[in-house]
Amino acid sequence: MQQSMLVHEALVNRPLYNMPLGFRITGRLEVPALQQALHHVIRRHPVLHSTFDEAGAVPLAPGAPLPELVLGRWEGGDERAPVITEFWQRSFDLRREIPVRALLMSASPEDHLLVMCVHHVAGDSWALALLVRELGGAYARIVRGAVGPEETPAPDFFAYVAEERAAAQDTAWWAESLRDLKPQPVPREEPPDEDERGRFLPVGLQLDAVHTQGVKRLAHEARVSPAAVLFTAVSTAVAPGPGAASGREHRSVIGLPAVLRDTRDMQETMGPLLNTLPVSTTWSPDRPAQEIVRTHAAAMESALAHKQVPYTRILKAARMRRTPGAAPLLHLVNVDTEVPRLRLPGTRATALPMPARWATFPALWEFSWGTVGNMNGVLRTAADSFTTDQANDMAGAFRSNLAHLIK
Repeated sequence: MQQSMLVHEALVNRPLYNMPLGFRITGRLEVPALQQALHHVIRRHPVLHSTFDEAGAVPLAPGAPLPELVLGRWEGGDERAPVITEFWQRSFDLRREIPVRALLMSASPEDHLLVMCVHHVAGDSWALALLVRELGGAYARIVRGAVGPEETPAPDFFAYVAEERAAAQDTAWWAESLRDLKPQPVPREEPPDEDERGRFLPVGLQLDAVHTQGVKRLAHEARVSPAAVLFTAVSTAVAPGPGAASGREHRSVIGLPAVLRDTRDMQETMGPLLNTLPVSTTWSPDRPAQEIVRTHAAAMESALAHKQVPYTRILKAARMRRTPGAAPLLHLVNVDTEVPRLRLPGTRATALPMPARWATFPALWEFSWGTVGNMNGVLRTAADSFTTDQANDMAGAFRSNLAHLIK
């Protein structure tokens, strides 16, 4: 997975895999302690304490200097200053720099912006939350004068990688599940404008209280998770029509992120411990909503039972060859991503709004729970694959299908 990221990014010459983080911090902040805490976290995790080249990771030598927390002046008010956007979007030179950097901008001793960026080669959404949690914990110990073991090692991501590479992978189930699957052609026929190439086109998918309650009710009645209901709504909205060989049945293949963190050690490991699973589902649209949802939930569970096979090996088992103008997966549905929360004693930290990023999947459907209990959602489509009208049509089909399922 890491090798694929590095190759992909080099080919398109864009910072595809930058993961931004940002917090507005109010309260008196001890900057040297924050610097020390950041270095403490970096040294604990081998994947953060390395550079990367074509051959793989290159661990820093013991005692090698780490990058300093960059300090800057913030005029206050505008949390979307160009310097912050540039910081998030600047490419990493992973041959020479580690895959994490941080910037602290201060308007006064009690008003700050902490801006961080982690390359996806060293983490995922869970890992970002882990990094922020450890940063807050280390800072708290330092300001209390109880630092503890300075270099306590964390579970080693590279040890997991070595085990994965040595393990025999049973790909027979995937070969059967994805039999006859072909790359899916992207809908867009004309290329986008130059300033849109490689970019996401976001469309809001917020669910109001009625729809959120409908999702919960259907999930309870079908004895599945709310994520399965949302996955079904996306699947039924974007599935192609029935084929001649399948009668009235529909078939969709939708991507599902799978977190490879089934043990306590894995939950404390910094690294990209996730996989993408192509979930193939066949169903009859004239069946009751509960049955359609259960069918999708069963397909998701079956795929998750085989989640240890890496995505690239899954595609190879399915004899899937990439072709111009098509993708193995057009759609990826992600529900309940881990939200980083920074806690620094004596301060209050609130997350900054994240900018639109480069597109790595043609269509990414993201859902999360809002602060008032309703579900928030956004469809991020790649401008290279979908026009704005096509994205709006898909969002409309999702809302219509969801309403039909929960009626």
